[in-house]
Formats: sequence, C-alpha cells, structure tokens
Amino acid sequence: MTSTKAPTAQSRLQRVGDAIVRFILRSPLHPLLSKRLVIVTVSGRKTGREYANPVGYAEHEGHLLIGTAANWRHNLIPGTPVRIHLRGNTIQAAHEVITDEPRATTLYREILTQNPAHGRFARIHLDPDGTVNLPSLRGALSRGTAIVRLRPL
Repeated sequence: MTSTKAPTAQSRLQRVGDAIVRFILRSPLHPLLSKRLVIVTVSGRKTGREYANPVGYAEHEGHLLIGTAANWRHNLIPGTPVRIHLRGNTIQAAHEVITDEPRATTLYREILTQNPAHGRFARIHLDPDGTVNLPSLRGALSRGTAIVRLRPL
C-alpha cells in the first residue's frame, strides 16, 4: 500500500541533498566529506528495497558511532552485517543499536565532541565541564534517538 501523504518541500530538499552527498561520497571527490560522513545501506525488512543513507559519524575505539532518530536503523537485522561506504571503500560492518542511558552517555560524549552539529539536530548538548547533559540526552532517547555502533569487518 502506498502512502497518500504528499512529500513536503523539506523532505524533497532532503532527498535531493542526500543524493548529492551520496554522489560525492562515492566519487573521487569523497575526501571533501568522508572524514565526517559515511553511507549506510540497509534493506527494508518488508520490501527488501535498499536504502543508502548518508549519515554523520564519530570514531571511537575502532568503531563508528552514529547518533540517529531516523527509521533506517529499524531495518538493521541482529547478527547480519550492514554495508557501509567509508572513505571511498565499500565494506561490511557489524552493528549494535544502543538505547540505554549509561552507554549512550559515554558514547554521546564522543559523538558531540567530534561532531557538535549533531547535538543541535538531536537537541543533546555537553555541559561546560564536557559531560553530556543528562536531561537533554534523556529527552532525545525518549524521542527515539539511539546510537548505532558499527565495527568495520
């Protein structure tokens, strides 16, 4: 069944922007963006259709950390690697979705330190002492934000 909801101007602009970013990340020009962006490709659980999502990431202990509230993460199948396009190379990665506050607190500190712009979108911020502001993190987690931790294989 198809949706009868008409796409908004913002969603159309987002799709166009994502297409441009995917093109650049897959091209020889990828160094312009690939230090902060990766493409995560997931298959729809019901449709099997592939979705290539350009997302911001932070690096921590050999993993890529992605803070997201987007629906693509619901298509991740436990135990099944996901395909990522990282720094000009397509590889497989193991994944874990993290939604518990203690681990999210630790990992969000890394995300926000490396990618402060993400905090504005997720409405999570660091306190002056560099720790994650817990009320803002709790609010984001309650709105469906999670961390996807990827381990390149």
